[in-house]
Amino acid sequence: MNTRKQLHGGAALLALLLASPASAADRPLANALPAGHASCHARVLDAAARADPNRRIISMALDRTAADVATERKWGKLEQFDGTPVISATLRVRLRGDPATHAVQLECAASLDDDTVLVCTTPACPGGEIRMQAEGLSGVTIAIGGRLKSGRFVGHYIHLDNSCEGRSSGPLVLEQAEGERSFSLAPAPKEACR
Repeated sequence: MNTRKQLHGGAALLALLLASPASAADRPLANALPAGHASCHARVLDAAARADPNRRIISMALDRTAADVATERKWGKLEQFDGTPVISATLRVRLRGDPATHAVQLECAASLDDDTVLVCTTPACPGGEIRMQAEGLSGVTIAIGGRLKSGRFVGHYIHLDNSCEGRSSGPLVLEQAEGERSFSLAPAPKEACR
């Protein structure tokens, strides 16, 4: 879309992503991540899925708080260009055998090659990314990797803490694993995102 080369204000980009005319089916990101409203999406694996020794991730949540909504409004007041974030959120992940819930702040911008996808990075540790897309009427899918136009699959990762490469044990990253390339998160009460 040529008008996406230079947008006037983050609100314009957010409007393009989240609020197209017509029915709710035509604007799924607006339903999943409503502009100006906090939201929570979560998934906790059932006992059978958690029992699978190949599964590393046992729960995941995407939390947009009132502070995130305020950040999004601030971005919307600036003159911005493609690649400027429009969604702020916290990704929380629990890993098998780890009692801690790891949280990372995300900044998500429109994908330059697919306007139904948000590309999310963490400002604390640049280099990694995950992708977010609407699922159904109000859910989201978090993808750790994706397909190129050629059909080839590429893996992605994102740091789950602010240590980046600085920890003695190495960075704590969320990366694709067999059977763990994408996660469906449903709308959930705020308690599920804590």
